[in-house]
Amino acid sequence: MSESQNLTELPAVARNIHLECKKCGVERYHVVVAHTSATSAKVKCEVCGAQKTFKLPKAQTAKKSASGTAKPRTKKSAGPDFAAMWTELKTQIGTDRIVPYNMRTKFALANAIEHPKFGLGFVTAATNDKVDVCFQDGGRSLVHNRP
Repeated sequence: MSESQNLTELPAVARNIHLECKKCGVERYHVVVAHTSATSAKVKCEVCGAQKTFKLPKAQTAKKSASGTAKPRTKKSAGPDFAAMWTELKTQIGTDRIVPYNMRTKFALANAIEHPKFGLGFVTAATNDKVDVCFQDGGRSLVHNRP
């Protein structure tokens, strides 16, 4: 049994995860290349280099009640309003010192960055290798400070 069945959240980018490789046909370590969504990531076999998408196992969504019928699903609460958050950050941080995004550049909290695909964004959290950035159309985690 692979460790992927026990995961509740995606491993960080550049971390290893033990999965079955479709090309090799055996369980091998795969490196997480990128997060493609909140529940899936692109991974690459460390032996043969084959890439695939890894998805977190789905949690049980509906439990049966005592009568044997499934309980109705409740609607998830709406996520954060990134457009409003982006506007507020633009006012607070400003746009006079915008840094072009490059994964080799080290960013800090409250940096304004210009991403070639996502546009103007503001760093809301930073670790040694990852920054969370608020763009007008949504939040994204980006790598930074790479050698």
